Amino acid sequence: MSGPKTVSAIVVGLAKGHSLSEFYPVVHPTLVAALHKLEDTLLARGEDLHLDVAPGGLAAYGETVARRSPHVQRLAVRLAEHGVRELALRHQVTAESLGRLLSAIALPPRVVAVGGGLASALSAAGVSKVEVNGRLIEPAPLQVSADPPAPRAPGAPLGKTGGGLEDVALWSTHDMYQQVQLSARRVETENLDELRAMLREGSDSERIEALQRLEYVAQWCLERGMVDRAMNVISDLRADADAMARRNPATRGSIMMAMHRIANRTVIEEMVERLGRARTEETRVSLRGVLLALGAEVVTPLVRSLVAASDLSARRAYRDALVELDRVGVPLLEDMIGDERWFVVRNMVGILGEIRSADAVEHFARTVRHSDVRVRRETIIALSKFGGEEAVQQLLVGLVDAEASLRAAAALGLGLTKAGTAVMALVKRLGEETDLETAVEIVRALGRIGDPRAVQALAERASGGSLFSRTPLPIRLEAIRALGDIGGDAARAVLHRLMHDRNADVREAAIKASEGRSEQPA
Repeated sequence: MSGPKTVSAIVVGLAKGHSLSEFYPVVHPTLVAALHKLEDTLLARGEDLHLDVAPGGLAAYGETVARRSPHVQRLAVRLAEHGVRELALRHQVTAESLGRLLSAIALPPRVVAVGGGLASALSAAGVSKVEVNGRLIEPAPLQVSADPPAPRAPGAPLGKTGGGLEDVALWSTHDMYQQVQLSARRVETENLDELRAMLREGSDSERIEALQRLEYVAQWCLERGMVDRAMNVISDLRADADAMARRNPATRGSIMMAMHRIANRTVIEEMVERLGRARTEETRVSLRGVLLALGAEVVTPLVRSLVAASDLSARRAYRDALVELDRVGVPLLEDMIGDERWFVVRNMVGILGEIRSADAVEHFARTVRHSDVRVRRETIIALSKFGGEEAVQQLLVGLVDAEASLRAAAALGLGLTKAGTAVMALVKRLGEETDLETAVEIVRALGRIGDPRAVQALAERASGGSLFSRTPLPIRLEAIRALGDIGGDAARAVLHRLMHDRNADVREAAIKASEGRSEQPA
């Protein structure tokens, strides 16, 4: 980590952790990694984090943060439903405590209410170093039985004793060989439909047994190169996990963990490849569901395939899968943004721009200043798709880039955002710009924004400049079109004067602009 992160980035990380806890079991590697990263971030910051639940989202120290992040909005709504007005995290809070906190917040409010409210639920879950509505959460004391373990009766079979301990049996080599043979025969003859029915409808012990046997089948198939059958088992498990989502969340979590244990790199890469080849939406939905359940480990193969894909359908399938992962809070490309290879960073920026993740703008603050011009260009293109004040501030950085074509691209992006906060910066840059095409793009952006504050600067360009500093004709014509787009008395007065200019092109442009026919390029 290069240094302490901003409050906005921490809040986004917390909100993504909440989104992850809504989908993944708390022991899933994707969620665990996100929680540990959040723990490290809070510790590095060295200060407690105090959040207010505001109508527009979450506020820190009186200022709303990450207002455009869907994850932050979702977390704010859920906190409000639980009656939380203030949430404070001590900077020493552990990943384990954060996981329990976010999992409790993700519960339906009616469930939490039955348990005595969120504070009581957090206390029962063992959460510490967290304050809710000004009250410090203290973990509930553990209830430990003082009863001694019951001894195993003489001659009783080996296994768990009354105290919960397990005896140890020693196997001979022949016993182990026979067990392996028996396991192989069982796997070859397993009825997977019966096991799945047991998993969905059986008792808790039967479900555990069915899941273990299904997992063993899949692992056995992979060891023997039977990838198709293993993938079918994983797909069936994903369907069973969806079916158990409301009926038995604990079983669903166990199924998802089994899927994660089964899916090695070969299986994941094969699934990604099949996703790109899929020709029906039903097949794509099924594969996306499996990849989503596997979590962060599928991001790199998806990104690699998206970058390499030439088929439009495959690119769309990979993009949709990445969007789905972003929707549940899976960290996508943040770590890759810091890669030393410029082409990797450029591709990551392009994908983030294509996904249009509201949480990506903060990462663009680094790449818009990247040493490689190709990365900066891709960043400006991506920012132009977003809008919002955060994107505008980054585009203003591009407006003073050393590369003229990037300044022009930033001006184009600012014009597309139509942000009034960019007007004076564009006017200032127009007075300093030496590149003809960039100046034209700046003028065009001012026309698109339509702010009257730009009229004076545009009037000077439209009039042709002074005797010793003539304005090139393309800039004059674009300034006239921009004045027509802005309108108002001051702009119309300038256009009326230019109708009598000595240059025929200027006269014609002024007439069209005054009549509302400026024909500004799209």
